[in-house]
Amino acid sequence: MARSGTEGRGVLEGAFALMEVLAHGDEVGLTRLAADAELPKATAHRLLGQLVALGAVQSCSGRYRLGPRTFRLGQAWHPARALRAASARPLRELAASGGRLGVSLSVPEAGHAIVVGSTRSEVDDVFPLHPGVVLPPGSAAELILTASVPEAGPPQGWSRAAWSREAARTRERGMAFQYGQCVSALSCVAAPVHSGAGHVVAAVAATALDAGQIAPLGAAVVRAAAMVSANLSRLPAATARPRREWEPAGGPAGRPSYDVLDPARRHEGVSAT
Repeated sequence: MARSGTEGRGVLEGAFALMEVLAHGDEVGLTRLAADAELPKATAHRLLGQLVALGAVQSCSGRYRLGPRTFRLGQAWHPARALRAASARPLRELAASGGRLGVSLSVPEAGHAIVVGSTRSEVDDVFPLHPGVVLPPGSAAELILTASVPEAGPPQGWSRAAWSREAARTRERGMAFQYGQCVSALSCVAAPVHSGAGHVVAAVAATALDAGQIAPLGAAVVRAAAMVSANLSRLPAATARPRREWEPAGGPAGRPSYDVLDPARRHEGVSAT
């Protein structure tokens, strides 16, 4: 019997919840996986069996980890190509400017800040700042990205009044600080990256185990973000690929094309649903 839409959605959500847990650990047992994914143990075991059969998850001695198929699919995901190209050198130089820093580039995605570029450091032992990781609520990068959208609601943990004041301060000084609120052992400072049209499209952040490093790093992080913005403005505009004969004028599935360097244009011609 075919599953209903609701049941089908639940199965997919459960499978992805398990994979999200596995993305943050090397090998995890069934009991912890089920608890962290908020699934009944029997449901988690059944879904894991299906994921193992598909090669998305590997099982060894009752413990699980992400499988080769997930790795292959992940390698095909290349977000923010222009941003990563523009940020490569500034991130390296920022990482070299201070001792034992974690340096990252994040973009907004579905209400979160997601890392798309980073340098390796001892910070990774506390919180892995590698591409694809979703930053915890309240990170300095999230504050920068949210403050750039006046109509956005406050981040998690902020009242509307307190956030309004913080967003104004963040925009005025051009950087945001965070001291152990999201990950107790870590502190960070972030600054905005602007597109050629002046829109905030990303945030550069420096993260350290030593909170005393953060305040003096503010100017260096702002300079790095400005370098990324300048590099971004010099990149050639993305050109649309030739339309195939069978495609509608808007592109695949009738979706409109947009300039990847200017997210403000992404919703042009798209009506709200």
